[in-house]
Amino acid sequence: MPESASWFAPIPWFAWIAIVGAVVGGVVAIVGAGRSKRQVNPDVARVLAENTAVNQALLAKLTAIDDRLGAVEKTLNDIPG
Repeated sequence: MPESASWFAPIPWFAWIAIVGAVVGGVVAIVGAGRSKRQVNPDVARVLAENTAVNQALLAKLTAIDDRLGAVEKTLNDIPG
């Protein structure tokens, strides 16, 4: 066995899974930390805010429709058959 590879020999194969997992996890954490520092594009932030407002208005309308349909359903269930 070559002298440079002798320190690999005492490490079992299943320990390499943990070693590689720790290294990959560290790299992912470092890359993720670098990405979180990026600034949000102001145009994207504006469009998201507008979209949120539209979605809230749509949700209010759908809730009103659901309430009216519930009232119609209750009326139809109350009609003696």
